[in-house]
Amino acid sequence: MTVLQVCAYGADYPGNFIASLETLEAELKKKDIDTIYAFVDRAEGKEWCSKIQSRAKVYFLPEAKARILPETYWSFHKIYKENNINIVHCHFELYDIPATIMAPRNTKIFWHLHDPITLRSGLRGMLWQFQYGSVGKKAELLSVADFYRETAVSMGFPAKQSAIVLNGIDLNRVRLQKPSEDRPFDFLTFGWDFERKGDDLILQACDRLEQDGYQFRLLLNGNEQTWPKLEQYLNGRKPAYLECGNPVSDINQLFDNSKVFIQASRRETFSYAVCEAAYAGLPVISSDIAGLEWAHELPSVTFFPSEDVQTLYEAMKTFLDGQTISEQAVQKSRKHIEDTLSLEVWAKHVMEHYGV
Repeated sequence: MTVLQVCAYGADYPGNFIASLETLEAELKKKDIDTIYAFVDRAEGKEWCSKIQSRAKVYFLPEAKARILPETYWSFHKIYKENNINIVHCHFELYDIPATIMAPRNTKIFWHLHDPITLRSGLRGMLWQFQYGSVGKKAELLSVADFYRETAVSMGFPAKQSAIVLNGIDLNRVRLQKPSEDRPFDFLTFGWDFERKGDDLILQACDRLEQDGYQFRLLLNGNEQTWPKLEQYLNGRKPAYLECGNPVSDINQLFDNSKVFIQASRRETFSYAVCEAAYAGLPVISSDIAGLEWAHELPSVTFFPSEDVQTLYEAMKTFLDGQTISEQAVQKSRKHIEDTLSLEVWAKHVMEHYGV
C-alpha cells in the first residue's frame, strides 16, 4: 500500500508541517505502508526536501498557474503511472483539482484544508465553486477548523465527506522558557502577511502605547513580502519601538528574546504560532477568530475581539504594567497541548480517516 502526499509547500524551513508528515510517514511505515511525496518545484534543493529524498521518492510539480497548466496534469499522470497509489492526500488546495481529476478509479482522495478560504465573486469564486462543489465530490475534506469546513460545504462540498483534524506541533521543537525580565523584546509577532496577520492593528496599538509614554520594543518577524507593505503603511516613519526580523531555523531564538507573543490575525485556520508560543510558556495575546476555538482551553492565552485595537492596546498595556501569568496556567496550557495537539495525536487521527 502506498500513500502520496501532495504538498503545495516550498518554504525555506520545514516547520511543523514537514515534521507532521514525517511523523505520519513513520507511523504508516509501522504498518508496512509506503509514503511518496510531491512538492512545488521551488522545494527542490531545500535541505529538508533533500533529507526526504534520501529515504523516499519525491516528485516536483509546477507552481505558477498549476490548476490550469497542462504540465501539472501530465505530472500527475506520470506519478500515477509509475506508482501503485492507494491514497492521495493533498495539502494547501493548489493541487486538489489536478490530483483528483487524474487519479485512477478507486483511489482514496483527501483534501487537507490548512488555509482560510472566503466566499468570493469573480474568477476566484467560480474556481472555488468548481473545486468544492464539483470535483470535491470525489474527495474527503479534512479541515483544521470547523468554520472553514462549513465554508467549503456552503460551496457544495458534501458535508458527510468532511471532518475536523486539528493540527499538531513538534513538542521537541519548542523548549520551555524560564521566567525572566531580561529580554530585549516586550512583544513578538509573526507578521509575514501584513493584512491577514493584523500587523497594522498591532502597530496602531503600539503607537498609542508610545504616546502614553511607555518604553518597549516589538519584534515583527516577517519575510520579503512583508517589508514593502510595512514601508507603505509607515509612510516614512521609523517607530523607535519597532524591530524587524526574518525567519529563523530555530523558533526558540525568538521565544528566548521575547516576553509576550501577539497574534492579531484577521483570518486563521490553525495557528501554529499561538500553540508553540503557549507551549514555550509565553503569555499570548490573540485575536478571537474562527480557527482559534481550541486555544480557549489554554489559560495562558488572552483574547481580544478581532480588529479591536482598543482591547488589544489594553491587553498589551497590562503586561507592560507588570502583569504575568501563573506557573499553573503555563503548565495547564502545556498539558492540554501535549494531550491533544502533538504530532503523534495528529498522525493517529489522519490514519483513522485513511482507514488503516
